[in-house]
Amino acid sequence: MDQSTPMIVDSMSTPRVYSNASRFQGTAEFTPSIYATPQVHSSDMLVNGFPSIMNSSITNLGTRLLNTDGMYFGNDIIQRYAEVYEHTRPQEDIGNAPETYEQMCEEYSKSFREEGGGIFNFKPRECRLWEAERNTWKLLKLLSQYRFTPIKSLDGTRNPFQTDGQLLCELLAIDKDFAEAWIVRKWLWKIAPDFITVETNPEYRSFTKNSILLDLKKRDSEEYKYLDPDGTHRTQKPLHPYDQEHEKELVRSIFEYLRRGQFDDAIDISDKNGHYWRSAILSGIILYDEKVDGLHISKIGCKFQAVNTDRVTSNENGNVTTIGNVNRQIWRGTCYHCANQEKLDVYDRAIYGVLSGNYESIIPICRTWEDYVWAYYNSLIECQQEEHARHMGVNDDDDLPINIKVLTPKEIFELVESKRVDSRDFDLEKFHIIQKLIILNDSKEMVKQLKVEIIDKRLRREDEIAYVHFLRLATHLILYLRDLMLSTPDKESDDIIKLYTELLIECHQNKLIALYASKLPREISIEIYASFLKGVTSSCTERRKLFTLAEQYGLNVVAITRKTFELIFKEIESPDRYGPVSDIRIITLQEPVNAVEEIQIRALEWLTFSKEQHREALKSANALCRIFLASGRMNVAGKIIMEMKYTKSPLSAIRYVKPDDDEDEIDTVFIEHQNYCTMIEYYNKYEAWWKTWKSKPEKPSSKELNEWTKNIKDITNSLDIRFHKFLDSYVIDFLRDTKTMVTEEDEIRIRELERVMDIYIPNAVLRHHKVLYETRDILPANLEESFNLANLVVEENADLTIHFRRSKKLPLLIMSLRDSYLEILKKNPKDISNVLHVD
Repeated sequence: MDQSTPMIVDSMSTPRVYSNASRFQGTAEFTPSIYATPQVHSSDMLVNGFPSIMNSSITNLGTRLLNTDGMYFGNDIIQRYAEVYEHTRPQEDIGNAPETYEQMCEEYSKSFREEGGGIFNFKPRECRLWEAERNTWKLLKLLSQYRFTPIKSLDGTRNPFQTDGQLLCELLAIDKDFAEAWIVRKWLWKIAPDFITVETNPEYRSFTKNSILLDLKKRDSEEYKYLDPDGTHRTQKPLHPYDQEHEKELVRSIFEYLRRGQFDDAIDISDKNGHYWRSAILSGIILYDEKVDGLHISKIGCKFQAVNTDRVTSNENGNVTTIGNVNRQIWRGTCYHCANQEKLDVYDRAIYGVLSGNYESIIPICRTWEDYVWAYYNSLIECQQEEHARHMGVNDDDDLPINIKVLTPKEIFELVESKRVDSRDFDLEKFHIIQKLIILNDSKEMVKQLKVEIIDKRLRREDEIAYVHFLRLATHLILYLRDLMLSTPDKESDDIIKLYTELLIECHQNKLIALYASKLPREISIEIYASFLKGVTSSCTERRKLFTLAEQYGLNVVAITRKTFELIFKEIESPDRYGPVSDIRIITLQEPVNAVEEIQIRALEWLTFSKEQHREALKSANALCRIFLASGRMNVAGKIIMEMKYTKSPLSAIRYVKPDDDEDEIDTVFIEHQNYCTMIEYYNKYEAWWKTWKSKPEKPSSKELNEWTKNIKDITNSLDIRFHKFLDSYVIDFLRDTKTMVTEEDEIRIRELERVMDIYIPNAVLRHHKVLYETRDILPANLEESFNLANLVVEENADLTIHFRRSKKLPLLIMSLRDSYLEILKKNPKDISNVLHVD
């Protein structure tokens, strides 16, 4: 190994070879040794300098996690996750997003622990979920940093005389699988839960010793001199029950410290309880190294700290010269032999199993999935480390053979899954699936398993809390993997992100939906965002913001708004449901529209936010008017037309659409809109006429009567003008007069136009006859004009009789003309030639 290239080994840092060790300045402090890991406190998880979203305090968390629907999905949680995802760039810092997610999970789990009355009480389910997610992000952070950090090639020359410490550094640098196993074990050390350690009793086996001293017969007997460490096994004499219990708790505590990688604490607790021989045994795990300067090994750059000064030799000047176990192979073989002694306590055997890498003596006391994985990975690391030393010719002592099967990571997880650990905790099992596949670096299989758990197993129906938590985690895992350019199965990934987006829609997280919809394929994003916009009924300003958000995140806003209108448009009842034209009742313009109709009108506004859709909006407005008019809801069509004329309405933008510039083609869209305007103007004027007519003063010859007469004359003349304009410009199907191929959409439009004309032309003629007939005394010429409406109906250029026949209104027209004819005869019985004149 190049002596000028330092290798940094830290308990939570990624083992890599760097050209400059200063890259790790500002990171966590180095641990006392490569095996010693300080206990983690929740406060240590909070790092300064993260986004402001990490600084928000969590108050009343239990309430805020439950929204109005009773779902475990607090607004602040999903918003913070979205902010972290949006504002972190894995390309800049691989571990930034996972570390921030990890800290958030720690923050929430801490709040649940505090609400539960302390970390040693039974933890609520929510706390377990947050802790499991925190552990998952921690694992992903550590392995991602290793897998995506460039490796500096090692110099081909190497020192043939290397110590165990140097060989470990070399192995970490050249063996990717070993380095990842090292990281996994460090992760398992860190996530182990806290435990209650043994009470300190500095006097070694005091109860047994006092019992012997108080018994004069035992005091001088050789039979009872068994207080040495091997005495009880040699003589088969039991200790005092109190000493037995204390030693049982001591070895359990030592094992728990080793389980967490806290070797310093295990040695310290042995010293404090007078078990110095245990301290000596545990100290043997420290690798031997040479030429130690101060607390760091300068020769190879491995930043080891001395476990304590009792295990370090010094020269005359007080400088450290050597550290560690020079006979580690003999020591490990002895530990392996002790681990197989069935007469030893189960925790004693487990301790020796940890030191030697013998997982078979550890498995009996493992309780959780993490315990089993740690036991196997600890064995994997110890065995590979020893095998590398043998391969390099450093350890070749075969006097104490060690027979441990070296397992591959896949074999490890197969064994763990066969143990049925955690008492089948289905919540944790889901996280273990993810963690296993992160370790195995199988992102494709991980996404497939996520899809199985969330979708195929119908998790939502079984458990809403787990569904929401797991779905959020799965979504952000997939997004993180995609940002790292890792291969994930598209369909399964899209299904999960789509589910999460739909959940955001259900929870009314309107500002976040565009962000996640933008991560879906084009067609799916259009469909899901349009279905979301379809249900939004807030103000136009708020809806425009949602449109802008879609633009901001690169969604196809034109296709989305078109789809949104189509979805709402499809919900409008077909005119065919209302039966024959003759049964249709025309709703007056003055009658207000209902809430559903108002939503349908507002649907047009989605098409006004982009100028390139204004003509499309005009065409859609025509379609809406046709549908409403064909069902007799003239009030709704009238509101659309009036809003298009009102400058402060968003629909007014449609009014300024110009006809097509192509002179060879008739702009049917523009003409149809103008004709609807003319129709609405006529009916609106008629309702004004009717209101004026009904307001005739009761006193004749009064001033009010004269004013009323003048008003009725003016409004009648104005109405007559609009009536003829309406009939002259009513909608003609121009497609019939062209050679253009008629599509299915055109056929529907033609049928709707015919129905509209069948309803409103006969009705307008009959209404206008009433106007002319009723005003015959005020405007005498109107009587003759009312009769001449017959000429207008049968005029060759605009044969209106077809509409009267289809609407079955021809008998009504004949009866109305009969009244006009009889009135004319009554006033001029001798000369009716002018009346019967036909132009």
